[in-house]
Amino acid sequence: KEEKEEFKMDFIKTSEAYGYETIADAEEKALAKRYEEGDLNARREMAKALKNNGASLNLIVNVSCLSEEEIRNL
Repeated sequence: KEEKEEFKMDFIKTSEAYGYETIADAEEKALAKRYEEGDLNARREMAKALKNNGASLNLIVNVSCLSEEEIRNL
């Protein structure tokens, strides 16, 4: 039996090799940013509603994952 060596090559995207961003990559980043902003806005709105309904600061921090300072400023 003859042994065969396996050659592993690291393939990278052309855009990575030449240091530019493709349109698809740019669109994906923009979509991710909009999603994060929407998520943050939703958490702020939820925290504001909890605060307005008398929930404790500790509870709001735990539920919303926002900082105490940010909640106080709502």
